[in-house]
Amino acid sequence: MDIPKEKNVSSWRQHGFVVYPKAVTHFYVLRYLQWLIRGGTNAAYSTHHQSLWDIRMYEPVYNAFSEVLGDQALMVSLDPQETNKIQGRVCLQTEITIHKSNNPQSINLCDLIIFDSERCHLDLDLDFDSFWLPLTMIPANEFDDVAIQERVQYWHAKPFRTYLSPLGSKLLGLESWEPCLP
Repeated sequence: MDIPKEKNVSSWRQHGFVVYPKAVTHFYVLRYLQWLIRGGTNAAYSTHHQSLWDIRMYEPVYNAFSEVLGDQALMVSLDPQETNKIQGRVCLQTEITIHKSNNPQSINLCDLIIFDSERCHLDLDLDFDSFWLPLTMIPANEFDDVAIQERVQYWHAKPFRTYLSPLGSKLLGLESWEPCLP
């Protein structure tokens, strides 16, 4: 992800979306797709599968959301009700073309797109020919203590063990972002 920060900020301000090419390694995306093919979407506690946490904890993904949101203290959105207007998706197919402002743009496998759903009306989930991994982070300060405790209890109740890095523990809410940020 060697896009200059100024280009990202400019794209965000002008178009309401920014694309981070190859934000996720092929290994993580292919492992996630393999899990889906084996029936992963119907699995209990699927939001806490290791493949998903590996993608969420991947530094370039975290850094992209941190840059767009202007905040280092983030939490992963696990529930659509938690998600605010800023949305993220990882491309799960070879190439998808989005049309925005009469300017088609190709999104490729492993690319991350972050968009403001109020400013940039992209209905990525409604296009049945496109496959996306919903992946959104929001500022941690938007969560209250009760919501964080529910997230943590749900994570502990899952039937399989998931490894979380120190960043992953903060993104879930197991550890506080205070007093220091990464």
